[in-house]
Amino acid sequence: MIHKNESHTTDLSSIKVESRQSSIRSIKPKQMSILDNVFFCIFLCLIGGVATASQGAVNAKLGQYTGQGLSSTFVFCIGAVVSCIYFLIEVKGKPPANLVLMMAKAPWWSWTGGVIGAVFVIITILTIPKLGAGTTTAIIVCAQMIFSCLIDHFSIFDIPFRQYTLWRGLATIGLVACVTIIAKF
Repeated sequence: MIHKNESHTTDLSSIKVESRQSSIRSIKPKQMSILDNVFFCIFLCLIGGVATASQGAVNAKLGQYTGQGLSSTFVFCIGAVVSCIYFLIEVKGKPPANLVLMMAKAPWWSWTGGVIGAVFVIITILTIPKLGAGTTTAIIVCAQMIFSCLIDHFSIFDIPFRQYTLWRGLATIGLVACVTIIAKF
């Protein structure tokens, strides 16, 4: 005989019967993050694309007034402040107790992002006045796409494998053709 009660589980002959309330709790959906929404992520990427295209032109203009090296320094100082504010919002003002331990476990190459970012900023400051924002951005995006496909294909930086297929190869050729047209006209 099995005895069911709304508030507890009864064990009869090694058979556990869950209460109705606990089984309802177990089917509640997982709390979703807004980043689980693909359309929101696409929207963020579009904003990122606009920001990246704007950043080069803005940095190049600042470089005309402050000098290229100082312009890059200002950009990264302001970026560091904004990143710190985002970090404090993300952790709700309380960094994790094991933050230093977590940082120590990061691979050495994961610390090179700032250097890579500086190279990007300096290159845009140097090239946009000569090539223009459209051509510079087109070349950079083309290089990003080609190298990103190689990162996927060879699992560089511990990124999950994604094969460089014929279609990706054709798209790469299309990108190069687009950059050529943008640069020429």
